[in-house]
Amino acid sequence: MKMTAYIKSRGLAPRLVAQKLKVRRQALDQYGDKYMPRVDTMEKVANAMTELGAPTTVVDILAGLCADR
Repeated sequence: MKMTAYIKSRGLAPRLVAQKLKVRRQALDQYGDKYMPRVDTMEKVANAMTELGAPTTVVDILAGLCADR
């Protein structure tokens, strides 16, 4: 599963998470498809998602990204 698909499944817009992280939405789209993000990157994404109202942990993100593999 791509990171953007995971973010959408949690009820958030990938655009909002990208803005919070100060990256382009396309950068988030690469995670889970072309490469796996580092743990510190997953922590930043989890924190951004939690601040936006969808409590998330690194374990949740990792499980979501590896679900299709």
